[in-house]
Amino acid sequence: MSPKLTGLPLLMVALGIVLAVQAVFVLSYIGALHKPEPHKVPIGVVGSSPLPAAVGKQFSLRITPYATEAAAQEAIDHRRIDGALVAGPAGAKLIVVPAAGALTATALSNVFPLAAAALHQKLTIVQTHSLRAGDAVGNVSFLVVMALIIGGYLASTIGMAFGGPVTRRRRRLASLAIVSVAGALFTDVIAGPILGAIPTSKFVVLWGLFAFVMMAVAFATAALQAVLGAAGTLVVVVVFVIFGAPASGGTVPSPLLPAFWRTFGPYLPAGAGTTIVRNTIYFSGNNITRSLLIIAAYLVAGALVVTAIRRRTPAPDGALAEAEASAAAAAAVI
Repeated sequence: MSPKLTGLPLLMVALGIVLAVQAVFVLSYIGALHKPEPHKVPIGVVGSSPLPAAVGKQFSLRITPYATEAAAQEAIDHRRIDGALVAGPAGAKLIVVPAAGALTATALSNVFPLAAAALHQKLTIVQTHSLRAGDAVGNVSFLVVMALIIGGYLASTIGMAFGGPVTRRRRRLASLAIVSVAGALFTDVIAGPILGAIPTSKFVVLWGLFAFVMMAVAFATAALQAVLGAAGTLVVVVVFVIFGAPASGGTVPSPLLPAFWRTFGPYLPAGAGTTIVRNTIYFSGNNITRSLLIIAAYLVAGALVVTAIRRRTPAPDGALAEAEASAAAAAAVI
C-alpha cells in the first residue's frame, strides 16, 4: 500500500493544484474574451447592395440571400441568422437582433454605417427582438444557467461528501432530482417576480427548463465523482465552469469567440443551457432541439453511470469522505 501524503508535501500538492486551476482560468477566460473578433457572423441579404461586400472586407460575414424581407425576418426568428440587410430603391435597411447577442448587434450597427458613408449609401438601422428592460445587456440567460450549473455540481459534491453511504447508494439520484426542482424554482422566483430579469409570463416553462439543466449537471457531476472520486469535482469545475462559461456565448456571442471556444462551447451545459433559455425567452423556443438533446445526454449518461457504479463500488472510507468534503469546500470557493 503506497504511503499517503501528509503535512507539508500534501500542502504543496494542494497549492500546486490551486495554481494550475488559476492558470487554466486565466487561459480560458482571457483567451476567449479579451479580443472579440467576428468569424462568419450569419447575416441575410435581401436585394442587391454593395454594402455586404464592402463590410466583408474588414468584418467576417456569412451571407445568405433571401427573396423578401419577410423571409429574412423568419430566418431571424428561427435563429438561422443574426441580422439582415434589406436593399431598396430609397436606400438600405439594416435589421439587428440584440437578443441574439448585444455585442454582435452593436458591431453590425457600427461597421455598416461606416461602409454606407464611404459608398454614399443611405442606411437605416432597426431592431427586432430587442432586449427586455430587466436584461439590459443581454446576459441574464447566461447568468441564470451558471447559477443552475453551480447549484447542480455543489448539490452533488456536498451530497457525496456529507450524505453518507446510504444516500450515495440508494437515493442519490432521487435527492439530486428533488434539489434540482427546488433550486430551479428558487432561481425562477428570484430572477423573475423578484428581480424582473426574466418574464413571469414564462414562469412555468422556464422552471421546467431550469430543473432540466440543473438536474443534468448534478447527474453528470455525480457520475464523474462515482468514477473519479473527489477529483471528479475538479473536472466539473474546470470543464463546466472554467471552460464552459466563456465558451457559452452568454457574454460574448459565439461568432465573436476564437475557434477553440466557439467549437466546443455549444456542447457543454453552459452553452446548451444558455441557448435554451435565451431562445425560450426571446425567440419563442425556436432552434433549441439540439441543445435540449445535449442536456438530455448529460442527464441520461450521468444517471446510467451512477446507477452502474453504485451497484459494485463499496462505500468510501473516512479518508475519501474527508477528501470529498474538502473538494466541496474548494468548489464553493471557485
